[in-house]
Amino acid sequence: MKRSLFYIAFIALLMGQGVGALHAQDYARMSERTILGTARYVGMSGAMTAIGGDPSSVIDNPAGLGLYRRSEVLLTMGGAFDKVTQAGTGSMDKRNSFLLPHASVVFSMPFNQPENDGVQFFNFMLSYNRLQTYNRNYYATGANERSLGALLAGADVTWDIPFCADKYNAANSLSLYESGYKNEYSMDFAMNISNQWYVGLGIQVQSWAMASDALYKESFSTINADGKNYDIWNESKVLFSGASCNLSVGMIYRPLSWLRIGFGLRTPTLGWAYTRTSGTLSATTDSLRYSYAPNRAGRDGGYHMPLYTSTSVAFQIGGYGMISLQYDYSHASFQDDIHSLKAGIEIVPVLGLYINAGYTYESTFKKADRIVPMDPKFDRQDTYFLQPRWTQYASVGIGYRGSFLIIQGAYQYRWQGLNLYAHENAAPYDLRGETHRFVVTIGWHHNR
Repeated sequence: MKRSLFYIAFIALLMGQGVGALHAQDYARMSERTILGTARYVGMSGAMTAIGGDPSSVIDNPAGLGLYRRSEVLLTMGGAFDKVTQAGTGSMDKRNSFLLPHASVVFSMPFNQPENDGVQFFNFMLSYNRLQTYNRNYYATGANERSLGALLAGADVTWDIPFCADKYNAANSLSLYESGYKNEYSMDFAMNISNQWYVGLGIQVQSWAMASDALYKESFSTINADGKNYDIWNESKVLFSGASCNLSVGMIYRPLSWLRIGFGLRTPTLGWAYTRTSGTLSATTDSLRYSYAPNRAGRDGGYHMPLYTSTSVAFQIGGYGMISLQYDYSHASFQDDIHSLKAGIEIVPVLGLYINAGYTYESTFKKADRIVPMDPKFDRQDTYFLQPRWTQYASVGIGYRGSFLIIQGAYQYRWQGLNLYAHENAAPYDLRGETHRFVVTIGWHHNR
């Protein structure tokens, strides 16, 4: 017993040490998640916690696997067009990407039990889901009184460069380019008990990799006693990777034939992260003087990610479809809680054909105090911080399930209000993000 307590305390200490090495930017990147998955899941805007019967629904509630009555294989592919604009300017940046957001194999095993009495089905699934794609570009310009030059002067930087210690308007710009992914590999189990209770358990492993390249520039003019001009450049590169794991549990209850109540919970994620950062901070006057900050090698660290819960209620409209309402909640100590409201509808005009639509509104965390600071040691120079103020999704989809063949398609439109901070004292750039996404799912299922 004492040895077990020692190991637990030792692991907690390591995790705490790792957490201390990370900053708000790192947590924000690792915890990001987009509504991705099968075309049916995307078309319903993820509002499937109480509906189930789809492999991507286990992202929120593994009990959704219990609705299956036959084995199935699915593959999803898609593409996205991203556009970011800055409010009040003509600034715009675009990015196109192709991805495979989902693949799954479901094994459904019936039990020889009387109808509605005891365990009816035991199901098992192996799946892959893309939780986030980091392929995005940002470019913004402004005039900021709280300049990086003044911040550096206040941090007692001793370089022989005429940094501005007072508040002056500095024309500035920030270019940010990111690429990468966050994938999840899941193994889930679920049971159908008396066609009324559906319970599930999942084990998830996540992996991600992201590369970021940012360039911030400030231009000052005729502000010194000698009347000389100068610019400041802060260029930073980050390579970020890691892996983590967590557990999920859930249930769906059908007290009435037309009503389903669903609940899913994901435990906080535990894992490790590796970052490699480098940067060059330079300033020029008319004599072209340069100074460079040192590059920093990588570092390993443990971390923990948020607790996540999903609660939903769904109403079945005879054999003609379903309506779903859902509330998702994410809690973490390093940022404010995130709340999501989802609604989805699915209509079945004829047997085998279904049409769905969905909408999601997601709140966001506030700018955290642990943003990477700029200091004389220059431990890290990726001082920018991207904060979505809100995110909304609207989607539509259509699908066909025949005796053996499954074909689904969906379109998703996501729009965001974004604050992009160049450094800890900077006023944010006001950005608008738009994503047009198309996904297609094809598959086969065993006809019993």
